[in-house]
Amino acid sequence: MERRLRRRERELAESSEERRRIRAAARDTRTAIGYEAMFPDGLCEVEPGIFSMSLVLSDVGYQSAREETQRAMFSAYCQLWDYFGAGSSVELTIANVPLPADEVGSREFFRDPGGAASPLVREYNRILNDKMREGVSNLVRTRTLTFSAPAASAAEAAPKLARMRGDAQQTLARIRCEARQMDGAERLAAVSSLLRPGRRVPFEWGMVAPQTGLCTKDVIAPASIDLKPSGSASCMLIDGVWAQALLMRRFGSELTDRCIADVVDLPVPLALSIHAAPIDKARAVAYVKQRIAWMDKEIIDEQMRAVKKGYDYEILPSELKYSKDEAADLLDHLQNKNQRLYRYTGVVVVYARTREELEDRAVQVASTARRNSIDLEPLSYRQLQGLNTALPLGNDHVGPTRMLTTAQVAVQIPFATQELFDEGGGYYGQNKHSGNLVLCDRKRLASPMGYVAGKPGSGKSFSVKREIENTVLAHPEDQVLVFDPAGEYSLLVEANGGRVVRLAPGSRSRINPFDMSDVGHLAPAARMASKIDAVTAMASATMAEGAEGLTEADRSIIARCVEASYARARGATPTLGDFQRELAAQPEPEARDMALRFERYVTGAMSFLDGQSDADLSARVTSVDLRELGGSMRTFGMLCALEAARNLMYRNFERGVTTWLYIDEVQSLFSSPAVIEYFSRFWAEGRKFNLICTGMTQNSVYMLEHEEARNLVLNSDFVLLHKQSPVDRRKWAELLDLSEQEEALIDESVKPGEGLLIAGAVRVPIKDDFPRGMLYDLFNTKPAEVAERKRAALTGGR
Repeated sequence: MERRLRRRERELAESSEERRRIRAAARDTRTAIGYEAMFPDGLCEVEPGIFSMSLVLSDVGYQSAREETQRAMFSAYCQLWDYFGAGSSVELTIANVPLPADEVGSREFFRDPGGAASPLVREYNRILNDKMREGVSNLVRTRTLTFSAPAASAAEAAPKLARMRGDAQQTLARIRCEARQMDGAERLAAVSSLLRPGRRVPFEWGMVAPQTGLCTKDVIAPASIDLKPSGSASCMLIDGVWAQALLMRRFGSELTDRCIADVVDLPVPLALSIHAAPIDKARAVAYVKQRIAWMDKEIIDEQMRAVKKGYDYEILPSELKYSKDEAADLLDHLQNKNQRLYRYTGVVVVYARTREELEDRAVQVASTARRNSIDLEPLSYRQLQGLNTALPLGNDHVGPTRMLTTAQVAVQIPFATQELFDEGGGYYGQNKHSGNLVLCDRKRLASPMGYVAGKPGSGKSFSVKREIENTVLAHPEDQVLVFDPAGEYSLLVEANGGRVVRLAPGSRSRINPFDMSDVGHLAPAARMASKIDAVTAMASATMAEGAEGLTEADRSIIARCVEASYARARGATPTLGDFQRELAAQPEPEARDMALRFERYVTGAMSFLDGQSDADLSARVTSVDLRELGGSMRTFGMLCALEAARNLMYRNFERGVTTWLYIDEVQSLFSSPAVIEYFSRFWAEGRKFNLICTGMTQNSVYMLEHEEARNLVLNSDFVLLHKQSPVDRRKWAELLDLSEQEEALIDESVKPGEGLLIAGAVRVPIKDDFPRGMLYDLFNTKPAEVAERKRAALTGGR
């Protein structure tokens, strides 16, 4: 069996070497590309008898995580590499791929719907394109893990690689890294992006149908590859783009987990690939022991020469002594510390528009690598082999340059600055580290509910208004409802053709919390239970509760009176006044006390909450203005509005429309146990009916003191934190397990607009220096600037 395996390995090696010689001597670019065939399911025959599969990896916030979290992630990452057995090969590729020139600075982030919104859309698109140039957003970073194994045919390779894929995905999931298999078209696009940088090559499988006479290489191959441009054998010219393949030749004694991250973080078009082929453990131990035996012989020879010459035989050349110690340490790692040994190759391919720019970028990359104990040098006369090695195909065309252990391979963590760039998502600022745009589509999150928190003047209201505009422009079919306790959203709502509904003494708009017009699809018992919860919360808002909340007697009375109000209405909709009269008619003194507390809401100046609903919430964007309500009256009005929002949510769900609800001063809904209980149920129910709710607060401690509020935050995938007071910051750090670096992003030293965005597993440091203009005026809430704008409007700009 062993003899057969070795013969098979030798035959594959000879076949692969022959194919590489053919590619190196190729006269056409098609033959020069380093694979044999690509299949639609993503399987690739890289050499005769060797097949590979690729996974695209999501980003992970490794660099900003806590130290203990980093250790756990590193341990899991080591297990990933150790999983692959002898005979297989693994390639990790990180590519900074340039966008096509016609897409840089001219992207359409939001479609122009025409009409009054057109100036806002044009300005927003211009701003985002300008900011795109400030970062490295003209580069798209991808991470792919490619593994290959020998097989007699594609049919035999498929199940073998599928098992590898499944185990790799499970291991990566432990570090919150999503790994998705790439199909054939995606793999061809990834290869093409490195063969023809800055160009998108459209591909359809119909292009390689038998009648066309073409293969996949014909579609993605560049027109020309000059391997000695201007007589230089250390770079190449690919379709007019200069490129240079650099080999990772030497490593320092200490590699850090930033050694790869710092290189790929550079704003430079490049592709970095590392290849690791695991060696059978018995062979690895035998290999190291053999090396130690050779060094022992050299030491003996050196000592004999020393004795003959009459000097101390214990004095050995430092290099020999160091090599012996290093080999002994390696043997200890292999035998006692569960490490494996890998044949390792690392290459970096750098791209540029001109020869001079290429030299500058190559120096920049090499110096960054050198600071991290990695020496790079050009692959003279082997540029094509370096390029093929960098392609995410799982085939090493250069050949191993050294041996590394599991820990030395795994410490080359591929996760650098975490980015968030959801196509079609809204703009939340720029990445504070890279300057890239931060685009997030909350609809993609498992639980899109969220919170925005920050001190006054931290940019919280600006961020929320910007997200509302994002929602209006990115999701024109959705409906937006804003609870506005300060009356600061009216300008934004009206600019988007929305409507402001004022709830205040003397207002004509009424919202009846007993309205069931839009919950007809629910069972009668469920409808009644939801209204009992709502009225219980309203009763709680009118009285001072203890920590235990309303008594069971109070709750029973409320339930009895709610049911009686609907029964007495005989199919019509009861009002708050009907409920108050039912309370007054009850024999219990507790009922009469509650009736007395409700009296001010149904008679006199506060009676605007009594009556049938006539507030129009049908506009695309609606603001419920609560600024003239204070104290418990505001909480009571907000609860009434929440019932209207619930009805709107049900109606929109039936139409397939998402409802976006923004609640400013959300801490008001954590004033008493019954209100908290009602809001928690509303929050949980909303996720099932396409409600995306956002709570905003500047008083986080007051809210997070309640366990239910903490649970709501933990069950929400979207949190945007701006500058926090020291007490608030400690609360958030404890709740969200923030690292020291993440906690520093929300301390009192940060500027307005800066903070931390958490979207699912992604954590991104943000900044935002939004330029002045129409949108800035709509979003801005700085009192001095708002007052100046109003004065200018009154004086006609004079």
